Amino acid sequence: MRKYVIYFALIYLITGLLLPASLPVSLVRAAETEKPSAVDEQLQTAYEHLQHGRYAEAREVYAGVEKKLADVSPPTSDAHWKLMQGLMRIDLETGDTPAAFRRLETALKQDPRRAELQAWAAKLYYEAGQYEKAEKHVAMALTLDADQPRAHLIQAHLLTEAGKIEEANEAFRWFVRYYNRAQPEDAETLLVIADGATQYARWNSVSQIFNFVVNTLCPDALKDDPLVWEASFLSGSILQEKYNRPQSAEEFQAALTTNSQAAPVYVALAETAVEIREFDTSSELLEKALKINPRLLSALLLKCDLELINGQYAQALKTVAEAEKVNPRSQLVLARKAACFLLLDGVPTTDALKPFFDNSETKTKPAEKSSRFTQLLTDLLAENPKPGYFLFELGNLLEFKRQFAFAEFAYLKTRELMPQLSGPQTSLGMLYMQMGRTDLAQETLNAAFQADPYHVRVSNMRKVLGVLESYGSIVTDHFVIRYDSKADYILGQYMADYLEEIYPEMVAQFGYEPPGKTQFEIYHDAKGLSAHQWFSARMIGLPWIQTIGASTGAVVALTSPTAMQEPFNWASVLKHELVHVFTLQQTKYKIPHWFTEALAVRSENSARPQKFNQLLVERVPKNEIYSLDELDGVFVRPKSSSNWNFAYCQSLLCADFMVAEFGNDALKKLLLSYQEQGSTATAIQDCFGISQDEFEKRYHAYLKKITASLKGYQSEEADLSFRELKKQYEANQSDPDLAGKYAYRLLRLRKKGEARSIARKVLETHPTQAQAALTIAQLELLSEDLDSALDVLQKPLSVKAPDVDVLSLAGKILLKQTKFDEALPVYEQAHQTYPYQTEWLQGLSIIYQQQKKEKQLQETLLKLVHLDPNDETSMKLLMEGYRKQGDLEQALRWGQAALQVDVLDPETHQQLSEIALKLDLKPVAIRELKMLLHLQEDNAEQRYLLAKTLLDAGQRGAARTELDLLLKQNPSHAEGLKLKQKL
Repeated sequence: MRKYVIYFALIYLITGLLLPASLPVSLVRAAETEKPSAVDEQLQTAYEHLQHGRYAEAREVYAGVEKKLADVSPPTSDAHWKLMQGLMRIDLETGDTPAAFRRLETALKQDPRRAELQAWAAKLYYEAGQYEKAEKHVAMALTLDADQPRAHLIQAHLLTEAGKIEEANEAFRWFVRYYNRAQPEDAETLLVIADGATQYARWNSVSQIFNFVVNTLCPDALKDDPLVWEASFLSGSILQEKYNRPQSAEEFQAALTTNSQAAPVYVALAETAVEIREFDTSSELLEKALKINPRLLSALLLKCDLELINGQYAQALKTVAEAEKVNPRSQLVLARKAACFLLLDGVPTTDALKPFFDNSETKTKPAEKSSRFTQLLTDLLAENPKPGYFLFELGNLLEFKRQFAFAEFAYLKTRELMPQLSGPQTSLGMLYMQMGRTDLAQETLNAAFQADPYHVRVSNMRKVLGVLESYGSIVTDHFVIRYDSKADYILGQYMADYLEEIYPEMVAQFGYEPPGKTQFEIYHDAKGLSAHQWFSARMIGLPWIQTIGASTGAVVALTSPTAMQEPFNWASVLKHELVHVFTLQQTKYKIPHWFTEALAVRSENSARPQKFNQLLVERVPKNEIYSLDELDGVFVRPKSSSNWNFAYCQSLLCADFMVAEFGNDALKKLLLSYQEQGSTATAIQDCFGISQDEFEKRYHAYLKKITASLKGYQSEEADLSFRELKKQYEANQSDPDLAGKYAYRLLRLRKKGEARSIARKVLETHPTQAQAALTIAQLELLSEDLDSALDVLQKPLSVKAPDVDVLSLAGKILLKQTKFDEALPVYEQAHQTYPYQTEWLQGLSIIYQQQKKEKQLQETLLKLVHLDPNDETSMKLLMEGYRKQGDLEQALRWGQAALQVDVLDPETHQQLSEIALKLDLKPVAIRELKMLLHLQEDNAEQRYLLAKTLLDAGQRGAARTELDLLLKQNPSHAEGLKLKQKL
């Protein structure tokens, strides 16, 4: 997620506690009766409460001070100002802005000549969007004190909002000059200077200022006032802006240590949570911030962003309305309002946007009729001709929704209007990476790094580009494959062939063809970082992302399977991600997340995973089914891996339902409808002639039908805690099932003696009780007494529906004892009861191999690879089985399938070359022999075979090259010498 532009790193600044050099006569008189030192002590106590977030206590102390000062101290005294300022801060930090304004107006009437008060007035009116009033108070403050820091800060922001960027830049520069001239030491002034100077640093790429603020100004402020948590917050915000998460977290924690009620800090932590996709954590932090201060603008903005991420556009618009009550003219608020309009009403083309920014004398009128967005943009430009922050924020929001063309226009226009901002340059570079335009990304990110060398994501992405520069490229008719040419030479070749092989199928399926070549990038271990870290950095600029493959719609990146501890079926992943490329581009990114995932998973043509079936059995009977509107949010912010998997499961089954209910062309029709329409409800009505409610009613009925057909699955309730289980057992020890479960749990807790005693007692009267039998069997296995363990399992095995754990343990024991005939009925029964579990099929495959039952083995292996597309072992067994049967075409097919899991297996390459030669497929044999020799350079016999095959295929030059290499390695190779005579 994008970084928020910080207008004010400090929202609430504290006041210094220095007493004036001399006191007014009236205050001196008051001192004779009221002891000023007592008032000062109370003010200090109230201030301490305030800085620690103890607002009620602070109010109480301030109320006491107010009574003491009511009659004896003039409203122009410093003590009275500290009182009013403290009370205003409490109002603002707890969201009671109207009360703060009432106090402000009272104070302005009583003490209009106080420059600091005028500056505070400017600040409050500016933050409320009342810029004209803010300007008047800035002017008054600077008339009273030409060096009033806060007044200068508000003046700079007001100039920015008016589009007077050059003047605003000079206004921010004032802080650097003032610090060098005046060398202030009080915390309040230092923090205002830090805020203004940081903005100047952002605009002018002066990285030394960031260092100076974080390492000098903020520590100096804390040295002057250890309670000024705002210093830690400012420092943390700057570090967070640079994506230096560890150090920013330390600073934010330091701020919360002082003030656990510092709402802006919780918002900053929520922003970090969004960046790393911990959306639930972010929501919890935001809820905490808004409970403290329900009018905190930064919290409302981030809340709106989360709603936009979840596709809750109408709700986001309501949150924008709440933010407008705080500041209706904030560019950040208007950007979110504009994003809601665009995502609800449709995104205009960049050509339609250009006339709004045309300042030429022959300015053309916008062609499109007025919309909510265009009206907002027109009004904003009339007030501020250079709304850089608005465009930058809007670009970020639309980029997240994959509206890349609009985002690019927004970033480019921001760079044109406010070239001093480094953020748009950074975002533009990141966007070009998402779009696969790496040449432009390199140029843009280099410029961004020069402007801001401390930006972690920019630095990481430049490193990614450095790695990509060293990669090889395979360019085909429709793809560009970038890969580590040393580690993944073989993988790159096979991926290129596979993508071109499935491309016509994709075009036919979707009735669409991407306009350019799609780039695939395969990341391997490099420069001390893992392949997955490089892949993650490529996608988000940070070193972790959950998946192994991802598509932006324009480019696909994945972790190399050759770098993974557990290989995966890379062909399935490629096809899945290629579907995203087609569907996202075809619908101009309007397709909802759940539907593009449904189409992608369905394209893999694998059996529904067992974990999906288990989730169906657990959730559908309880009616725990996500609506289509909820599904997108689950993909973005799943509370658990189970929720994430169930979102995939529901999406897949929704696609299956549409085909079953509305015909084979239902998916294509809905896809085309998303291309034209804005919402799921409209698309469903357009395609199927029913409402979304009716559609979901039928879909849920389909889910229930599928769930009812799943044999052998049981809804697993959450395990009782050991304490609760023990309590239930002690209350009813005669219940054999409770006693068996309790004994089994005791065994897991290593309480063997007690577990044995209870389980034996249960089996005396209930020998079929599964958990008791499992307890005794496991104890027998500890002493390696397999026969005794098996004996105790016989009774539970004999029941009509044996417990799954009993079947599993008995089967494993029988296989270990090589009692294959006895193991067969156990595994057959288990497979019949649990047909989607691979454990039983794996056991059956072992048994059938030992029993030489080729037909049954082949049927079992075909089921296995359908259930588990990563099962390379079964694929190789199928290759060998079909080869023995003489079905060489099927043998070739399964050998090639095995390479889609482990492309670096020399044995498979060798067998494929032999099969291809028997089929007289010389090009296939040549490729397999070349790949084998890439893995085994010194394999003389295979090099000879390659040379001979090349010669037979008429490739005399290539044959001579291989033969020369063979004879160089083996000068006396007899067959090689004979073959050379033929050349």
